[in-house]
Amino acid sequence: MKRTLAMLTVCSAALLGGCSTQELSEMNQTVSDVSSDLTSFLTGGRIVREDRKYDVLVPVDVDTAAARLRRYYNFEDVDAKIVALKNSGRDSDSWKATALAGQEAVWEAAPGSFYKMGKNYGDLNPPNRIVIELEKNGAGSMVYVTYSSSYRPQLNEQGVSELFQTVHDVAVGKVR
Repeated sequence: MKRTLAMLTVCSAALLGGCSTQELSEMNQTVSDVSSDLTSFLTGGRIVREDRKYDVLVPVDVDTAAARLRRYYNFEDVDAKIVALKNSGRDSDSWKATALAGQEAVWEAAPGSFYKMGKNYGDLNPPNRIVIELEKNGAGSMVYVTYSSSYRPQLNEQGVSELFQTVHDVAVGKVR
């Protein structure tokens, strides 16, 4: 806090006293460094995303499991939505399309054999992320789940195992 106050005082004095572009550039860099240090301090250091993975074979055909998971987690074909918004001709829809594209949602489908769906999950910033892939495997389906978070408490064994159990239960039809 003292460092920030000192920087503000130096910047104010330099601006009032007149200074060269080089000096302003150096002060700007110093302010940027202080801001970066403050952000790092407040977030507990560099934000690193970690993954937890889960694979399970479910005795349900791939299309049924995908439909259940899509409905439960509200996965959307964002690419189709973006195209529709961009083609609407309204400026506000163009902004909406840009915002949707920034959410990095995933939707890939090859009915009868493969699905991949993913989205940001939760209200944290940066957000947690869930990606679910399903592949046909004989009479059943192989489900691959990747849960990513930058927050260690979100990755504890109990919370992650509950999430993975919910994915399994939704895929087999125990949870709607």
